[in-house]
Amino acid sequence: MKILPPTLRESKRYLAFSLAAEDEISRRDLIHELNFAATALVGDVGSSELGMRLLGFEDCNGIMQCAANKVWEVRGVLASISSIKGLRVRIKVLGVSGTVRATTQNYLLIKDVKQVEPERERTAELDKCEFSIAKMAISGKIVRRVDNEMDILPDSPHYENTLNNSGTRYFGITVFDLTDKEID
Repeated sequence: MKILPPTLRESKRYLAFSLAAEDEISRRDLIHELNFAATALVGDVGSSELGMRLLGFEDCNGIMQCAANKVWEVRGVLASISSIKGLRVRIKVLGVSGTVRATTQNYLLIKDVKQVEPERERTAELDKCEFSIAKMAISGKIVRRVDNEMDILPDSPHYENTLNNSGTRYFGITVFDLTDKEID
């Protein structure tokens, strides 16, 4: 049987992704869940048209091959996976490229995933902030901050009692919940 010339072959794209899970996830379990999610999302015929193939999966990072015209459907399949073998997972697509080499160099060889996006200069450092829930302003001290998420200890004793009654210690917010403040 003759091999098809490159001009007649179907073009492919390669997706780099990272997987965050509660525990170790095996390659076999990931493949099983990918196939199940693709069948559930686009059906049997649609999943065969996606041309999904897991090329590599190691240290919670992987490369997936798919048809060039089905990249968004494959992203949808990856986004629809929320648990594998009863463990909660989150799959984040780091980038898409036309070759395995470019995908590996541009997205997987970067030590810190945040470097994929350009660094921005910080505009403000806050240790106090104000936000609103159901049109009620709440202010407090920032106890912990990771990227765009913060935990806040409220100043008002009313909100402290609310937190104590609910069994939590802090309000968890993102920078988008803040009013009249910009944080980078």
